[in-house]
Amino acid sequence: MKNLALGALLAAASSFTAACTISSGNPPPATDAVVTARWSFSHFADKTARSCPVGYPFATVVWQGWDPVNNVRTGTQVTDRFPCSDMHGTTAPLDGIFLVWVQIENAAGTPYAQSEETYVDTADGDVTLNLDIWDDAGQFFLTWDIVREGSNAPLTCADVGPNAKVGTSATLATDTAVLFADNFPCNHYYGTTDPVLAGRYTLTVQALANDLAIGHGITLTNKTVTSPNGLTDLGHVLIPIP
Repeated sequence: MKNLALGALLAAASSFTAACTISSGNPPPATDAVVTARWSFSHFADKTARSCPVGYPFATVVWQGWDPVNNVRTGTQVTDRFPCSDMHGTTAPLDGIFLVWVQIENAAGTPYAQSEETYVDTADGDVTLNLDIWDDAGQFFLTWDIVREGSNAPLTCADVGPNAKVGTSATLATDTAVLFADNFPCNHYYGTTDPVLAGRYTLTVQALANDLAIGHGITLTNKTVTSPNGLTDLGHVLIPIP
């Protein structure tokens, strides 16, 4: 009975504290945020500037819920539309974890191109995104998990080692001297590469610790990037480590 009485007293004290906190006029800090998107147009081969494409006068900022635990998209997309010629726009506030990108569209909503997808946690505050649209290039997108080589037993990024990253290298099939490489924080479990020239590629995806390769990684062949700003989804990759 003493334990029950003590529990009741603690519960009452907790309720009193909570009531005082609520009535004190100090609500918990807001975790919503806005995104200011800035978009531009370029020709990747010579890095010269371009303008909004003819017939596509709108830029739509798209928010898509993201579950970083299960690496899946969630909920319904939320959009804010702006004149393309403004070259920037600030969204209404949202609360949560999202992938955010810009689509250049015509009046019917048909896209000309989509920017890269950026991970946004609104608890970190307002965000400004600088997004390039390339008329002759595109990007690769992938998600991953770390597994034990030989058995595919699930592991975590902590098993990779210090400063764990995932690296991608993409070689153009028509000219193997053309190589594009990117590194991503392993524990994001997703990544969008920097732009690569439109074409067909062979990619290597591997785990890195302190910028050194861990294991042999995995090779993906005949992966094509299209333009303008094509986004090729490589799917979910299981990256083996010893």
